[in-house]
Amino acid sequence: MGQRKRYDYVIFDADMTLIEFNEDERRAFRAAFSRAGVSVGAEAIEACRRISDSNWAELGLNDVHLPEIQKEYHAIYRKHVSTLFALINKLYPLGARIKEAEETFLRVLCNPSHTVDGAEEIVRFLAKDYRICIATNGLSAMQTGRLTAFTPYLYRTFISEEMGCIKPNKAFFEIVLQSLGALPQACIMVGDSLSSDIAGARAAGIDCVWFNRFRKPRPAGLQITAEIERLAQLKELLR
Repeated sequence: MGQRKRYDYVIFDADMTLIEFNEDERRAFRAAFSRAGVSVGAEAIEACRRISDSNWAELGLNDVHLPEIQKEYHAIYRKHVSTLFALINKLYPLGARIKEAEETFLRVLCNPSHTVDGAEEIVRFLAKDYRICIATNGLSAMQTGRLTAFTPYLYRTFISEEMGCIKPNKAFFEIVLQSLGALPQACIMVGDSLSSDIAGARAAGIDCVWFNRFRKPRPAGLQITAEIERLAQLKELLR
């Protein structure tokens, strides 16, 4: 990071930065099948995860930079769940209890999340010196429940459904800054998504750290403040 800057706020992304969506989804699928009275093994759960990923992409939910997706993101998110179980039902018939399975899936996705390795420790550590915030795309009830482990250390949580816009929309970060009463240079964003977290923060003039734990190739010309593979590295970066 060169000469160290003093920040007042550390803003974390949620999914795949602090919390593990994939593990949470596996748990929710197991609960859904159980509610429907259908017995499946690990292979079926992984097949459902692949169907979920494919359906998410097919509906355009990965294309968060597109204005039409930004406008309808939360409605499309709900459509994803309903169409997801219609697709799963073709492969693993859920019978008359398909609606109950879908409702169970959504309810369990609101439970406290599996956390990313080192996430609770780093948030607790940084909360001694910084105001810790979370900025996440998603449904309010779902994200609030999943972030329970971090609640004692958080100054503010910003959830897109409550804000009426999503990352990387510049308006999302402008609302964050306005709510905090902070200038961009007082904040640093930590996230795994180049298209959402990093692009959005940069557009708002906020420094950003790319959490690249899966060691993806670094795009040419990427302008970031720092890159880390482990959240524990933030101790040194923000010391």
